[in-house]
This record gives sequence, structure tokens and C-alpha cells, in this order.
Amino acid sequence: MSYEGFRHFADTWGLAVTIIVFAVLVLFLFRRGSTERYRQAARIPMDAPESPADSDKTINSIKAGEAGSTPDPKGKDERP
Repeated sequence: MSYEGFRHFADTWGLAVTIIVFAVLVLFLFRRGSTERYRQAARIPMDAPESPADSDKTINSIKAGEAGSTPDPKGKDERP
């Protein structure tokens, strides 16, 4: 296929594929029943903890309770 042929193919079918993909994405976005899901997603920043330190306390307490957190006495990790 020559450059001119490929260019003609991309101009016509590329535009058609782009329009079809855009239409499918718009229809998916505005489908019935998705309103509540998007409302919940929009509230995520407002429902987050007030300060990052609050979430760090939770993460650090989880890390402290992990099994096998003691270091190897030789200073080497024997995991593969």
C-alpha cells in the first residue's frame, strides 16, 4: 500500500472509527442508572479525611501489624 492509499484510508475510515468510538463513550457515560454512581464518585474528595495525617495513622497501624515484619538477623532477605 502506498503512502497515498494509506492516507486516503486513514482519512475516511479513521474519521469514521473515531466518531463511532466517541459516540459509544458518550452513550456509555449517559446510560440509564449511572447517575448514582457518578454522584458517589463526585463525593469522594469531600468524604476524605480532613487531614492526611489521619489517613497516615490508619496506614501505619496496618503496616505495624503485618506478619513477618521482623528483619533477618544476618541482614539478608532470604525471599527469592
